[in-house]
Amino acid sequence: MSELKIRDISFYSFIVLIAGLLLTSTVLFISLNKIKLLNNQLSVISKAKNSFLEVKINSENLLITKDLSESIKLWTISIKNFDRDFKSLSPLQKKRFDNLWYVSKKEIKEIKEILNHKILEPQNLHQKSLLMLKGEMFALKDRSEMFLVIDSLTKKMEFLFQYERFILEEFKQIDHKDKTYISKQITFTTYYSILFIVFILFLTIIVIYFMNKKVLKIEHKLVMAQKSLSESILELKNSRILLQNIIDSVPAAVFWKDKNNVYLGANKCFLSDAGCERQEEILGKSDRDMPWAKSEASKYIADDESVMNSGIAKLQIEETQTNLEGKIIKVLTSKVPLKNTKDEIIGILGIYIDITEKEKIAEELFQKDKLLAQQSKMASMGEMIENIAHQWRQPLSFILTSATGIRLKSDYECLETEFLKESLLGIEKSVKHLNKTIDDFRNYFKPDKEAKYFDIELVVDNAFSLVESKLKNKLINVVKEIGEVKAFGFENEFIQVLLNIINNAIDELENLDSDEKLIFVKVKEIEICGEEVSIEVSKCRCVELKICDNAGGISKYIIDKVFDAHFTTKAEDKGTGIGLYMSSEMIKKHMKGSITVSNKVFTYNDKEYKGAEFTILIPAEDYILNNENE
Repeated sequence: MSELKIRDISFYSFIVLIAGLLLTSTVLFISLNKIKLLNNQLSVISKAKNSFLEVKINSENLLITKDLSESIKLWTISIKNFDRDFKSLSPLQKKRFDNLWYVSKKEIKEIKEILNHKILEPQNLHQKSLLMLKGEMFALKDRSEMFLVIDSLTKKMEFLFQYERFILEEFKQIDHKDKTYISKQITFTTYYSILFIVFILFLTIIVIYFMNKKVLKIEHKLVMAQKSLSESILELKNSRILLQNIIDSVPAAVFWKDKNNVYLGANKCFLSDAGCERQEEILGKSDRDMPWAKSEASKYIADDESVMNSGIAKLQIEETQTNLEGKIIKVLTSKVPLKNTKDEIIGILGIYIDITEKEKIAEELFQKDKLLAQQSKMASMGEMIENIAHQWRQPLSFILTSATGIRLKSDYECLETEFLKESLLGIEKSVKHLNKTIDDFRNYFKPDKEAKYFDIELVVDNAFSLVESKLKNKLINVVKEIGEVKAFGFENEFIQVLLNIINNAIDELENLDSDEKLIFVKVKEIEICGEEVSIEVSKCRCVELKICDNAGGISKYIIDKVFDAHFTTKAEDKGTGIGLYMSSEMIKKHMKGSITVSNKVFTYNDKEYKGAEFTILIPAEDYILNNENE
């Protein structure tokens, strides 16, 4: 019996266990169904809440986006999605939102009407957000129609944002209430199945945790994005101010126009030329509204269109401009096409500088150099006349002696035919020598019309022949080391340079207390960098000519001044101080070469000497000197 009782107890226990399990299963089934229904409700409210969050985000994006048309599309779609999800809410839930959503939709309708305004079309916004445009126009005190439209829109949006916050708050309250109800159901279910409740609670906690974590991440990203956007807007404004300050600091007139040749902006220098005080005064104007002449305005516009149509910049153009006082000035202008991010030409950027004073100064310098060149030529002419006197002294003396001899022999009737022939032949040779001297000096004073190739050895010989008498009278020996070298330039100018250096050497050697008076000339062809001789090529062939004497050199205190205009160490009646200055100008400007001087110690015939050495570098090839000197 005891076994039966044990068996019955076991059976009943089993039945009770089964019943308990069944009951627990039933309760669990009912609880699960309830939880399922609640979860469905929670899903509906969550979906509606997420849809509304999307509406709110897209609403805020309308004011900060640069692509307004795309943001309007997204905003409209999100509103439709929320309307659909809103209808899925229970009547009780919808009742809590009806009034708020009804008012919000009225605001949305009015906002859409403003957004459809023509003035908010993309081409009028210049790829800028509404808040940015409003800030710029507010800073510029612009109260145009666009400003009023944007201002009206932002006010409407602020009302909408307020109602959206109310709706979002209601969502949070409903969400909280539903979650509380579900927690109670879970607590009730724990009495029937601890394991199941713990499991459900665990899953719920995990789900809630991850959902909350995800929401927190999204909120954090949104806050950071808004902060970054605010910083970017501020940085953009600061950059714009900095850029304008930089442009205003440029000592040249800077301006930019749209494709219709209408001014979009300029710096202070240009505003001053245009007679404007503020940048707003030139906005919307063209060159025809500026103070310059009509013909100038037409030319400027034609140049602008040429640059925009071709996409090729025009640089360093010399043109005229009529200023506010009616005076015509010369300007140097450069224009380049303005392009957007799509590489499309949207306007033109220009810059010009006033070169009137610069050209005036250049002309004055040209006239000064011309006068100095004339003075140098006249000074050389005086020296040449002295040289002619030296050159003619011996032949004239021979002619006079021969003529006197013929006359005396004729008077005494002892004139022999052979003596007469010899005398006449000597007179003929002397006259030819006189004629050659005249031809040499005439060729020297004949101006070079164009640059050409010339034989360096022949030119050096001609230069020394012009001072041959001086050299002989002062017992000066010339040592030459010249090969067959040709140079390119102005031959007579080069002879004048050589004569200036040679005459200076003769004057210094005249004061030398020594029986050995020497002038050395050494010529060779070398290859150097074009920059050394003002030629824009990487490598060029040049002739290097060195003239050196043994007169002791130039004082270190004045050697850096020998090429200065009007600098001389000679007496007032013996030197003007323009010979070496003009020599430097001719070599550097006319022949694109270089000339330098230094003191040198050298050895000749096992004897050491010291003197000044002039080094001249001139091109050995044609580097278009003719065009630059026309």
